Amino acid sequence: MADWDGAGYAHISSLQRTMAEYSLAAVQVRGDERVLDVGCGDGFVTRSIAARLPHGSVLGVDPSPRMIATAQLAQEPTNVGFEVADVTSMTFDDEFDVVVSFNALHWVRAQTAAYGNIARALRAGGRVLVQFVCASERPSVEQVAMDVAADQRWAGAFTDFVPPFVHVEVDEFTATVTAAGLDVVDVTVADREWDFGSRDAFVGWCTVGFADWTARLDPADVPAFVDAVVDRYEAVVGRPGLFRFLQLRAELSVV
Repeated sequence: MADWDGAGYAHISSLQRTMAEYSLAAVQVRGDERVLDVGCGDGFVTRSIAARLPHGSVLGVDPSPRMIATAQLAQEPTNVGFEVADVTSMTFDDEFDVVVSFNALHWVRAQTAAYGNIARALRAGGRVLVQFVCASERPSVEQVAMDVAADQRWAGAFTDFVPPFVHVEVDEFTATVTAAGLDVVDVTVADREWDFGSRDAFVGWCTVGFADWTARLDPADVPAFVDAVVDRYEAVVGRPGLFRFLQLRAELSVV
């Protein structure tokens, strides 16, 4: 996975923050829990969680050093920490009451390892809340990016390029988390959309979000590649600046 631009992400992440806050509103906490935020990005949501834990704490982890650097720039409450860590290789053991992950796990191809490590990080009675983009009959913007990368103009830069995302089916998700030792308490899938307000705003969001693709390009070619993806994606959703995605939200517990 590419080292995402944390500062750039902080400027274009209203969508991710809104979706995470929506899910967090339904989570009941006592206020003394130890929480792990997987794929914490720039730390905005992590700090929001911390505000609900006056006697607890939260650790945000992300595999991107630039994301963590951005998260650490903000003035932190004393009950928040951040560190570079990958969910597929983290080694926490029986340390957290709650694990959350918002809009991150569809960027993890090794799903079995991810959920196994999440389960191991939990204490007895621990809970998990995850939210991510799942499989849909409608082509995702990431799939459109893969299609553009296969075009003759770009194909040379993407030889042996493995898609950096995975959009799982609900049944596949359930089987994976169950094998990891987690019970599915609740799972819902919702068709979401977000209007960025303009094509230019959507281009800005994609420029940051396509880091895995654009890292393989000459910087001078990045705008043309992103434009090609945005143009082709517009044919999928019907108008400029509109983003549509199928979102899976699940509450899990330790078996």
